[in-house]
Amino acid sequence: MTSGPPLLAGPHKGPVFFGLGLEPSPFSFVQCLMIAKVSLLVVFVVLSLRTGAAQAELISTGVGVVRGQVMTSREVLIQNLIETALYDKDPKANLKSPGLDSKAFAKAVQDSLLESVVALEAQNFNVVQLTPDEIQAAERKAMANLKNAAPWKELKVSPKEFEAGVKRKVQAKKFVQFRAQSSVLPVTDIEAQKYFNENRLKFGNLPFENFKENIKSYLSRAQVDKRLKDWYDVLLGKYQVKNLISES
Repeated sequence: MTSGPPLLAGPHKGPVFFGLGLEPSPFSFVQCLMIAKVSLLVVFVVLSLRTGAAQAELISTGVGVVRGQVMTSREVLIQNLIETALYDKDPKANLKSPGLDSKAFAKAVQDSLLESVVALEAQNFNVVQLTPDEIQAAERKAMANLKNAAPWKELKVSPKEFEAGVKRKVQAKKFVQFRAQSSVLPVTDIEAQKYFNENRLKFGNLPFENFKENIKSYLSRAQVDKRLKDWYDVLLGKYQVKNLISES
């Protein structure tokens, strides 16, 4: 009669598995299984929470509509960061994503909706041309400021999204400049004199000639701003824009 594998003698309370050098467990086999199941469950919950947190950062909500197409909060945050990267005086210090319930985000939504329709109008009229060099230069500048920014990394922006966002922004800016330049009308001495007379207290006792050119420049800028605002209002209606933040 052959016997099974011998147990090691000594002070151990249970068998040692040969070849593994494992100490005997003080728990029964069923208890070990229960402990293993609980451990796996804890690992699964932790991983699920971590995955859920990562996904939560990317969750997007509709904030506007342009001609039936929904604009999301994620799109707004992307465009807002590209704007800062390209045009802010100190971009790396100001690359931040505003809270979705903040006034800064509400402004970013309105700016993004307006930029979107200006870019669409530019495409439809095709009066502003962008060269490959212009676009590539803008992409290099933007990426140099964005690549190490935490808010940008969190959005996980694809190359296609980045390229489209930069092109849209540069195109919109260039078209606005074109419209502004075409809206400039000369201000006459009579118009400047009228403004001077109606706002005499602002100028003290000094004569009109001391302020004439400054008044003309101010009135010219004011006219351009008004014409641009009227144009923006037309575009918002033409492209059926809805700001879901302002309506909520």
